[in-house]
Amino acid sequence: MAQTTGVPASLAAQRAALRTIIGQVASDKGNKTIKVVVNYQLRHPKYGKYLKRRTVLHVHDEKNQAKEGDTVEIAECRPLSKTKHHRLLRIVQKAPERAVQVSAEEIMTGKAPEAR
Repeated sequence: MAQTTGVPASLAAQRAALRTIIGQVASDKGNKTIKVVVNYQLRHPKYGKYLKRRTVLHVHDEKNQAKEGDTVEIAECRPLSKTKHHRLLRIVQKAPERAVQVSAEEIMTGKAPEAR
C-alpha cells in the first residue's frame, strides 16, 4: 500500500501542539537571529518563596522583523544551529519608539553639547 505525499492528519496535529512561549526581545544584533528573554517564577520547594528566574533563547527570525524591546511569540522547532532551536511565530506587541533625550543646552543653543 503506497502512502500519499500529503502530510498525515496525526503529524499535522503533533505539529500544531508545539509549545509556544511569549518573551521579550533582548537583542536583535544577529542576522536572522534574535535573543528572547523569558521570565518566569518558581516556587522554592522547601521555603515556599517565589523566585524570579529567566531563560535566554536564541530564535530564528527569517525576515529580521523583530526589534529590541518587542514582545514576541516563539515556538520550538528542529535545531537550526548549536544554540538556536526556536522560531519566531509573530510579534505580539511592538516596543515604543525610543524617545530622544535632548539636553537643556542643546535646546538653548541649537547644537549638541561638547564632549568633555
